[in-house]
Amino acid sequence: MVSEDSLDGGSSYSVYSPNTAEEEVLYQYFQHWRRQESAHQLLERFRSLFLEGNVDTDHQVGAALFGLSTSQDAEHKFKYVLNRCCYILINYWYGQSRDHWAIPELIALFDDRTTVSSVAQVQRVRALLRQFLASEQYVALDRLRRIFLAPKESPANLAIAGEQPLASRIRYYPFLYDTSLLTQDSGQEQAKNIGDLRLKAEANLGICLARYHNYGLQTRPSAGAASNPTLLEASELTAALNYYTGKVDQGRTQKDSASWFQTYSKTARCFRDFKDEFVDYLIAPIAAVDPRYSNNTFTRNLRQHLRDTMANFDDQQLSRYIHTRFCQQVLNFLVVDNPQRPVFRRFCHLLEDIGYTLTIGLLLRVVLFCSEAKPWLERRFSVLFNLHEQRLCKDVPWLVQSLEHLNIALVTNFNQIGYQF
Repeated sequence: MVSEDSLDGGSSYSVYSPNTAEEEVLYQYFQHWRRQESAHQLLERFRSLFLEGNVDTDHQVGAALFGLSTSQDAEHKFKYVLNRCCYILINYWYGQSRDHWAIPELIALFDDRTTVSSVAQVQRVRALLRQFLASEQYVALDRLRRIFLAPKESPANLAIAGEQPLASRIRYYPFLYDTSLLTQDSGQEQAKNIGDLRLKAEANLGICLARYHNYGLQTRPSAGAASNPTLLEASELTAALNYYTGKVDQGRTQKDSASWFQTYSKTARCFRDFKDEFVDYLIAPIAAVDPRYSNNTFTRNLRQHLRDTMANFDDQQLSRYIHTRFCQQVLNFLVVDNPQRPVFRRFCHLLEDIGYTLTIGLLLRVVLFCSEAKPWLERRFSVLFNLHEQRLCKDVPWLVQSLEHLNIALVTNFNQIGYQF
């Protein structure tokens, strides 16, 4: 799992550990050959070097690889170097659409478990490769492979999806890309490409949802109905789209309510007063459907927790910093807090008690009020996804449904393409 420190702090390895001469030899080797050879040839070159230790054709590269593998900090450093070598090729291929097929093929090379030379230096490299397979760098690469592998089934085939690991669904949840595909050593070009991949996936989903929604509004639908791009039943999807984009709170949409409260909150005398009013803003639409939530145990606990949150700022005027940090703490309370010891009973209880639409709507109101907290919400769900990704979808239906709903809520409210709902 990617640590939150790594997500916030950037590349601790690349920033604080200057490249050695051996590393530079390897990087320049692949930077040179990626422009000279086809993807097929590069895959063979990569396999031959790292998996077979075949250095007959370039002794300088072999000396660099074996020197790196026997250095004192090899067990710490090797995974970063190997990951960068992978991305020297992946980043180049990403810019060549005809070579996208090679990206999952490169990552699949690590599946090779065949016996290699008994030479000690080659065995040492293979031992480091086995360690690499347990690293967060490889886990992120494997997720990337799943995105580039063409799906063998319709994304909306619930029966088939249920028999697959949750990890196989990551391609359909672009809001997970940043936190599940990037690691502490990710470079700027890699981050840019992942961002581009995300935007394309979000645009595609948004267009599919808009077509589906607009088709449903036609009084005389034309032939060839727009297909449901989610795992939700048709009635569930319609209800979700209506709740996340329609007028549900005193004639206002979710966006309208957030905008209204942003304006209203400026009248708060201090942060202490704002916190109570924020709880009312969050809970009112739920209480309108389920009156228990006007003052039930959950609402009282939420109110008290937020009163205690950042109490040292209580007498201060509101600022963007206070807004952002506070909303992050709200999301910790509502979804999951500590990634190292994740507890999400409260979130599951909400899902069981008021359902997916009202629960995700609650989270949506937080990030519509404070868009700076949206990446934090995505991280909360990445924690849940990463924790459960090896389980079958049918074994974690609550998480699959939550991911589907959050996907819809975010794409329909934060799209930059201009499609209408």
